[in-house]
Amino acid sequence: MALKINGLDVVSDTYVLSNVANTDVTTQTTINSAIINQNNILRIYDSAGTEIRTLFCANATAQP
Repeated sequence: MALKINGLDVVSDTYVLSNVANTDVTTQTTINSAIINQNNILRIYDSAGTEIRTLFCANATAQP
């Protein structure tokens, strides 16, 4: 069963996050800090703990 807020699915029946327009500053900072602490790599796992995607993120503080 999908999770809904104001009639919109936010988590689908297949556990996909959707209809998220933006985040607040605290959430943004927390996510960015977590990515930086993992050597700028974001790993996404399914509910079984299997890595399904790896994103290599840029280092915004790097200087040429």
